[in-house]
Amino acid sequence: MDRVPVDYMRQDAVDCDKLFDDSATKGAEMKKIGIVIVGYGYIGKIHTLALRQLPMIYPDSASDFELVGICMRSKEKAKRAAAEAGCRSWYSDFENVLQDDDVNVVDLVTPNHLHLSMIEGAIGKGKHVICEKPLSVTRSEAREIVNTVQHSGVSLGMIFNYRFIPALMKAKEMIDKGLLGQIYNFRGEYYHTGYQNPERPLTWRMDIDKSGGGALVDMGVHVIDLVRHLLGDYESVQAMTETYITKRPVEKGSKEMGDVSVEDAAWLNVRLKSGARGSIEVSRFATGTLDDLNLILYGEKGALRFSLMDANFLYWFDSAVHQPDPGLAGWQRLETGQAYPGAKLPTSRSIIGWTRFHTENLYRFIRSVKDNTAFLPNELDGYEAQAVLEAAYESSASGSWSKVKTWTELES
Repeated sequence: MDRVPVDYMRQDAVDCDKLFDDSATKGAEMKKIGIVIVGYGYIGKIHTLALRQLPMIYPDSASDFELVGICMRSKEKAKRAAAEAGCRSWYSDFENVLQDDDVNVVDLVTPNHLHLSMIEGAIGKGKHVICEKPLSVTRSEAREIVNTVQHSGVSLGMIFNYRFIPALMKAKEMIDKGLLGQIYNFRGEYYHTGYQNPERPLTWRMDIDKSGGGALVDMGVHVIDLVRHLLGDYESVQAMTETYITKRPVEKGSKEMGDVSVEDAAWLNVRLKSGARGSIEVSRFATGTLDDLNLILYGEKGALRFSLMDANFLYWFDSAVHQPDPGLAGWQRLETGQAYPGAKLPTSRSIIGWTRFHTENLYRFIRSVKDNTAFLPNELDGYEAQAVLEAAYESSASGSWSKVKTWTELES
């Protein structure tokens, strides 16, 4: 078994762990929720950062959990990652994570094709799972995961971190209160740049067997989830996809070329069960963009607009306010900042950063495990997003509208 204590920790990391222990409630010994992060690439480090700063943001959570270790396939990389993360253990075999009784939560930050087997392994050992999007690479795998979770006594949470932006939490609240009335139409966009260079080498994200798709899976799934979260279930989609560069170097600097089997951009026309109609557009070839996720919703009584690059505000048009004097009509800018209930640091007036959404997503999942309460987004939310992705790819191949196979319809 390769669960090995890290004996060359930075002193400041050791001191932080002591502080965590000192903050525990005096009296009866409380067992912490042990978490292991599986995968330590860019997003794995974001999860580590989120977990390490949680006790400062929510001091009452300090005694709730412990980041026990990091799991990577390479022993040397796992050792280095554990030391960097300030963990006491490292693992190079996922099976050893499953056998460790100190581990209660498996935080999956791995390539998409590994999700099914790892989730089933963790659930089988009675461990909770928090899974990076998407849930799996196919809808059939997602369905299998839902059935596995729902017949177990543990929970699975999804990382759909944009649900936890205060501006979008405010949008959800306003929609649920009926402030927009009936939603007529909407538009969702997510644009990245960086794939235009033909010398960019192949990775698992460009291999459909490992990723399940390209820009739609990598970025579009966030918009797909947000639309359903805010407006309800999908009915059908009509999609078009495009791959601009079909061959790339198999590795950096190599002359050997390999096939790109996923899309670089996608365009979806969408019908929702509520009657709302809209569009979703995603691209990894959007020259000049940064992290441009945009939503606009048009309703019977008003409209909402949100941009990730302006994430401290939600823009609201209230038709009722402007009826007495149409000459004063215009959009209101609602200040949302870091308005998280219970957060001690920083103040709500502070500008928000991208990592904070991950932190909130993880925090609420940990609280749900501690309190034995339901958590959203869960495996069903993961399934529903996967069903839309599958319908979109079916539509792109056939050229016609494709019905979304929702979980409710499958089970009815």
